[in-house]
Amino acid sequence: MERVRIDFTVPGKFVRHLLIGFTSNNAAGDGYDYGYEALNRDSYPYDLSWVVSGLNCTIQGVGAFDDTKKYPLWLFMSKEDDFEISLDTTENFENPIDVFIYDAKENTYTKINESNFKSHISKGEYSDRFFLAFKNESTTSAAKTLSTENEILKRTKIQYLRNSKEVFIDTNGLTSIKEIALTNVNGQKLFSTRNINDTHIKMPIQHMGSQLILVNVTTEIGQTTKQLVIY
Repeated sequence: MERVRIDFTVPGKFVRHLLIGFTSNNAAGDGYDYGYEALNRDSYPYDLSWVVSGLNCTIQGVGAFDDTKKYPLWLFMSKEDDFEISLDTTENFENPIDVFIYDAKENTYTKINESNFKSHISKGEYSDRFFLAFKNESTTSAAKTLSTENEILKRTKIQYLRNSKEVFIDTNGLTSIKEIALTNVNGQKLFSTRNINDTHIKMPIQHMGSQLILVNVTTEIGQTTKQLVIY
């Protein structure tokens, strides 16, 4: 049986291991198959499961490997927090495969073979947003799918995290962040940093107090700016 093992992590708090197995003779299908699925009977403040016929499972058995299929994931967060999904191992595949996390809300594919999918999300239950996928359906690459550089920049997430009093910037893996500058509405520079060379970053801004700020992000392909109210 070919297998893919992934890990869900809330850094410093929780790790969940998930397994999906592919039966070459189609002994199992996409629905619930007795003997191939393992129900998730736990109740944790953070968790990730496969969604199989409306049931949450930690192990899922399906038919023969098909890279056009996506497998839904159920995410539960008791509090707003960071989380990661990483690839542990692939087993018994004749040739190497690509493994992606598809975010249906952002319409992005993140390849997790070499780097983890990282995000920050509000508390709640998410049953139709995240999927395991094996092909980037945005043509050859997410960047090529987006018709212009401006469209790529629109996908850059710039958020104020009220609980931790940080600015969170994430380009969804489409381009690297080079420089960030924070200014007030009068144009006075409050903070700047260079040579970041990463696709996401968090910056603590506890010292700034309550005000309206402009966050200017310079990436490999251009600039984008967002107004944030911090308090």
